[in-house]
Amino acid sequence: MRINRKTAGKGIIILNIFTICVFLLVIFKSLPYEFISGGRLESYDAAVRTATTSIVMMIYGIPVIAAASGLIRVKAYKKFYIGWLIFALILMVVLFFEASLMGVVVVSFGVPLIAVAAGVVDYKQFNLFAKIYLWLSFVFACLNSLGNLLGATWFEKIIMGLVTVIQAMLYFYLARGNPPKRPVKHKK
Repeated sequence: MRINRKTAGKGIIILNIFTICVFLLVIFKSLPYEFISGGRLESYDAAVRTATTSIVMMIYGIPVIAAASGLIRVKAYKKFYIGWLIFALILMVVLFFEASLMGVVVVSFGVPLIAVAAGVVDYKQFNLFAKIYLWLSFVFACLNSLGNLLGATWFEKIIMGLVTVIQAMLYFYLARGNPPKRPVKHKK
């Protein structure tokens, strides 16, 4: 099955929005907090902290994926990405003080991509930074999938496991890039 970069980007964004909704349902107590983080959280307060951090991380990633997948022309949104760069730097500080090492790592690898989109770094570097961000996101999605599949609840194993496996596949597709087209052989 072939999908284009924009479709893969849309898929990742839709799955991020779905996951944000799941975390919001946990925060609003519509879903039990055991449904997130592999069912290993010890309290509702811990679930709210985890869910809030995850929501912010996914919101952060949406414009990064939109740029990396070609959904938007980054040059047309330079001012937006300047603001997003400031947000990313503040987010890194907050995540550092929240002791979320994985969050700091994920955000830090998106910062150069946002800096390129904001025009702070030469645009020629965009593809390199996009590729690095996408490969790291792929690895993170694989680790998240493994954690979900080893989770303690059926919701983590089945629903969130499927979501993160699909995300990992879409990140892989984007990270490896479009395969070169084979020349068409004409019959003589």
